[in-house]
Amino acid sequence: MQREWKEELIEAGGLLEDGALADYGDRRAEVQAAAHGTVWSALTHMAILRATGPDARAFLHGQVSNDIVNLGRANQLAAYCTAQGRMIALFWVVHRDDAFFLVLPAGLGALVQKRLTMYILRAQVKLAAAADWALIGLSGPDAPRALAAAGLSAATAPEAVTTDDITVMAIPGRAPRYLLMGPESAVRGLPSRLPQVTRVGARAWAWLDIQAGLPTIGPEISEAFVPQMTNLDLLGGINFRKGCYPGQEIVARTHYLGRLKQRMYLASLPADTPLPAPGATLQAPNLPGQPAGTVIDAQVGPDGTIDLLAVVQISSHDDGAVLWQGVPLTFRDLPYPLAASC
Repeated sequence: MQREWKEELIEAGGLLEDGALADYGDRRAEVQAAAHGTVWSALTHMAILRATGPDARAFLHGQVSNDIVNLGRANQLAAYCTAQGRMIALFWVVHRDDAFFLVLPAGLGALVQKRLTMYILRAQVKLAAAADWALIGLSGPDAPRALAAAGLSAATAPEAVTTDDITVMAIPGRAPRYLLMGPESAVRGLPSRLPQVTRVGARAWAWLDIQAGLPTIGPEISEAFVPQMTNLDLLGGINFRKGCYPGQEIVARTHYLGRLKQRMYLASLPADTPLPAPGATLQAPNLPGQPAGTVIDAQVGPDGTIDLLAVVQISSHDDGAVLWQGVPLTFRDLPYPLAASC
């Protein structure tokens, strides 16, 4: 995002946190709006990488966990892993015009660009930050109507539809949710075209991701998990029939031999509990002296309680006692079923 738009959002009351627009001064009201209404958020905490060139499709296909060769007019999740099968990053991939775009947390953008570039070698691929592009999140029951009023198509997951330089990507959520991506000059004017939509910051959008059971892999937990631990197999982020990519052997072995001992769960903590940071360690009585889980992300919900996603030992979850600083987590249903083996 260019400086001018960020300054414009700050002048409108946006408050920065780690360089991103966290909120507009009333987090409780914003998350309540996200929970019950239709909202938009300038996703300044996300980065966009652009891969171009005649070999871009084949190159990305050989580097990530999902099928890029057959990616048509759609968006999909894909993991970029180490040779040991641990996720360096998780991103949305979308094909538009003659380019592939990777949408991921800004804290990992430069790292992923550098690491992927190391393996381009003689391939005809150029990978660069799309610094002149921007991203907006749109969510809520009236989101399709708002898109129509703005002259944009309401895609159906996992579609990605481009109209007038704006690509609309449908993503999972308990209400209709979309990522709107394009050149900043086009994205910047979108909010004024979205009728009766409330502006919220990144924290409210992160709470919506938690409710959707979508993990955010930031620098704090990069290389901590095999993709299935964060339910990526249940979210359509792994293709087990494609060819090799870094970590593929470990990911496939975990799938076919059933050796998964951890899964990602949705849980909550009481309102007066300290907010756990990404990477915070959880405890359980059945594993004395050992970590029982790791927090992916946690945000304050509309009723003041803390909602979170955490990768937890399946045995500890099934025993029903997992703790954060001595406070028990209350587990809740994800919006998708966990695998039967869990």
